[in-house]
Amino acid sequence: MTKTRTSSSRGPGESGFTLIEVLVALTILSISLAVLLAIFLQGLDRARESSNEASARVLAQSLLTQANAAPNLSFGASAGKINAFSWRTQVLPFGTAADRSAWQTNPAQIVATVSWRGDGGLRSVRLSTLKLLPKAGSSSNDDNNDDDQ
Repeated sequence: MTKTRTSSSRGPGESGFTLIEVLVALTILSISLAVLLAIFLQGLDRARESSNEASARVLAQSLLTQANAAPNLSFGASAGKINAFSWRTQVLPFGTAADRSAWQTNPAQIVATVSWRGDGGLRSVRLSTLKLLPKAGSSSNDDNNDDDQ
């Protein structure tokens, strides 16, 4: 008697993967690739946010430097927009009214705020500095008046 082999059994020279094994391998591969892609995209988002924050800090520092270098700085606010960034500069009196009347100069607080839309909504950077302004009515040429005599 001879043995007959069914089509589902493998002989010693036959090798390969079943359809189920291939589908399981493809499923594992697709899940792994999806996780790696999500990690890669999250890294890109963080890099973009970091770049936006660095650009906003540079813009805010530039606004402070520009306001600090202005010869006739006055109290008030100004605003504008550059690319995706909205900025606002404020020059505010510093200290209490009693302090300001006792001081020989007018201290001013310069505040620069830069805002932009990020992944988590509206983001902003705020930097500030102080500058001494001359008091109204005071003259820096008081020493020159002594030469007239």
